[in-house]
Amino acid sequence: MSKYKLDYFSKYYFYEEDDFVNQVEDGKYILEQIKTSNRFDYKGHSYKYTKFGNISQSDTKRDVNMEIVADSVNVIIDNEECHLDLIYKFETKVLEDHVRVTTRISEKNDDISCLLYINNNEAKECIKELEGVKKLQESYLKM
Repeated sequence: MSKYKLDYFSKYYFYEEDDFVNQVEDGKYILEQIKTSNRFDYKGHSYKYTKFGNISQSDTKRDVNMEIVADSVNVIIDNEECHLDLIYKFETKVLEDHVRVTTRISEKNDDISCLLYINNNEAKECIKELEGVKKLQESYLKM
């Protein structure tokens, strides 16, 4: 088992405007705010319009623990087993202080876009291990 500290871990939930009001607590109030300013931070979440005209809700945590377990298609993020959909999306981009990994995470009712920001000092090894998780996921897909 390998342990890494993610500098940032962000999840992104997307809504059509009509659904947003019904599915999000205080959705009507938040919608009014983002119509005025295009971005609104509220109760630990950030809301904004996307370039496609829908609404995104982002949840970002700092200093998040991630564990990669040998021979597992899942990872552990903050002591919770998670399934990163690395087969479907696994993009990396080198930034000044981090490497950003863009992927999806499966939750009970949805597939959520997420970003992992890995410190440059750990990024090479962490990405190598994530590639191993992806290969394992691909091998199960072919069974």
